[in-house]
Amino acid sequence: MELQIALDRIPRERALALARALAPSADVIEVGTSLIKAHGMGLLAEIAAAAGSTPVLADLKTADDAATEFRMAFEAGARSATVLGVAHDATIEKAVRTAQDHGAETVVDLMATSEERRAGFAADLPDEVVLAAHVAKDVQAAHAGPASLLGEWAAGRRLALAGGLGVDDLPALAALPRLRVIVGGSVTGAPDPLAAAEQLRDRIDSLNSPERTRSGR
Repeated sequence: MELQIALDRIPRERALALARALAPSADVIEVGTSLIKAHGMGLLAEIAAAAGSTPVLADLKTADDAATEFRMAFEAGARSATVLGVAHDATIEKAVRTAQDHGAETVVDLMATSEERRAGFAADLPDEVVLAAHVAKDVQAAHAGPASLLGEWAAGRRLALAGGLGVDDLPALAALPRLRVIVGGSVTGAPDPLAAAEQLRDRIDSLNSPERTRSGR
């Protein structure tokens, strides 16, 4: 299990400070969609620098013109970017190809996709592509959670889960191989974000043990 910490809906300077502070606890630092829309690729580049060796994901939620948007993100220092699963197949294909050309990662955001579409991605996309089961913020209160989006299609795939997750959700997810847990508000909105991130890191490391230890991240 990997930990991705999402920075979003916070002021620019706080995002930079949190990127520096939280990067050692994270496997991936995410620059959220709203931050990118508010501050552009300049902030993405600053956060990539602040995060040091921790990879940064640009949550573009690309719906069209994937080659241009992905290239911009990778040139700014991102090592991963998201494309919407509800986009045209041609957009998904261009996102994957552009990421491959840059030695970077594609994450397909499965928000609002059908079970049939998710199964199609699992069958057809390259193994290195991450399929992210995501419950949109606007419907989280009425939804069972991102794990409910998983089905037979998920077996053997690289997965990510996003949508209101916190430390108490982790034990139930431990049996899922190749999983990345995406956590945002439960860290950035905590009274002590660093302590919250370290708690998540320690719980994940204990769930991964003995397969994987913190020193081996």
